[in-house]
Amino acid sequence: MRQLLKILLVLISMIMMACHSEESELGISWSQESARVLQSGIKNDYERKIIVLDFYTDNQVDVSVSSNETWIKPSVTINNRNGKLTIEIMENPGISSREGEVTLVVQGKTVIVNISQTGSPKVFADKDSYYLKSDKGNVVVHVKANGKLSAEIYPANCEWARVIKTTSCGDNEYVVNIGVDKNEGLGRIASLNFKIDGKTAIQDCGPCLIQEPTTFAEKTTIVTKKPGCLQVLMGNDIENLRHIRSLKLVGVINGLDFIMLKKLFLDKEESVEQYPINIDLSECSIIAGNKNPFEYFGWLPSTTFEEIFMYDEIPTGIFNNAVNLKQIVLPNNLKIVGRSAFRGCRNLKAINIPDYVEEINSKAFYNCVGLEEINLTSNSCLSSIGNQAFNTKSVLKDLTIPATVINVETEAFLGCSVSKLHLKWQEPLEVRIVPKTEGCTLCVPKGTAAIYRSTLNWLKFQNIIEE
Repeated sequence: MRQLLKILLVLISMIMMACHSEESELGISWSQESARVLQSGIKNDYERKIIVLDFYTDNQVDVSVSSNETWIKPSVTINNRNGKLTIEIMENPGISSREGEVTLVVQGKTVIVNISQTGSPKVFADKDSYYLKSDKGNVVVHVKANGKLSAEIYPANCEWARVIKTTSCGDNEYVVNIGVDKNEGLGRIASLNFKIDGKTAIQDCGPCLIQEPTTFAEKTTIVTKKPGCLQVLMGNDIENLRHIRSLKLVGVINGLDFIMLKKLFLDKEESVEQYPINIDLSECSIIAGNKNPFEYFGWLPSTTFEEIFMYDEIPTGIFNNAVNLKQIVLPNNLKIVGRSAFRGCRNLKAINIPDYVEEINSKAFYNCVGLEEINLTSNSCLSSIGNQAFNTKSVLKDLTIPATVINVETEAFLGCSVSKLHLKWQEPLEVRIVPKTEGCTLCVPKGTAAIYRSTLNWLKFQNIIEE
């Protein structure tokens, strides 16, 4: 035993002497901890890490460093004979382990630092989202993971989907079988959570399971508890959406939800009689942005409408050429009617503008050839009218311009035809273009007719009466 101990001590001494001799030849010496790392190599988990190896030199030496892998980023610095070899190891995004090395060249001689990194404890599914019919059925999810995999449905209280079994089918490959109940209501969403070797896996959100709603009734009411959820609640089945003749939305909506409204509308005249649609937004609030409440489930919408920047705004062009739109009730707290919002709604007969609306932007009702009524009350808060806002190409029965309007664009009334125009200004604004005067009666506040008859361009009306 003593003899064996002596032999080991001699071997250790020889190794130390060899290392010291090699360092002397290189012109550098490593710290004790750095020397240990050099000898054993660097073993790192999947996460990003920066490792610093210290060395010393008695004189100026020529040093360079490189790596054979892009995920290893080495650098070297020397300051007052104190050197540092810094090795940055990037996060491993895959499930497989990987190996690489750093090459340090000192005075033309090479030092190799071996590096190994474990795979990430992530789960990779073959799809981000699985879209399911409303019928009862099964879903098969193929995933890859490094370790023993188990799966469960999120949220834990989900009653319509369940994991039946998880089966290994090859090296790091699994199949998850999920049972899904028939859907009797609106569209719904769930997600999968995974564990690897009994520990919660690191995963991006999802994959998610989205089940289509049951067949819609002709008259449908949908309550949105959070904005951005209509694409899940209403689904992607166009044929199912075509069943809806009257839709009422209750709750909060945003830019994502307008995508679903656009799917209800047609731009071909020949289909109008088959798919007429009435929309009631009176109990809706429109908020800015296009976020969705299902991001944790891993759902990303396939399409988005341009982000809405203003609260309580019908966005630009949202109902553009919706030829089958027969009737719409706007939100009670609406403030802005966006540019070209109802442009080309050829079968829209009448629209009531809520009193809180402050702006009607350019071409809001352009080419609404069937429009007969744009109703604004004397209590309206309207302050701004954009160019050609009322250029409907039709003849409006009545149009009221409230006294609150102080900003009228140059061509605000270009192309506007109306049988009775009610102006509420006690002192009329001078405008360059007025609605068409032929066949139009201009109704003005009591005691102001003489003022209107002497005001630029309003004087063109042949029939001016006080009311």
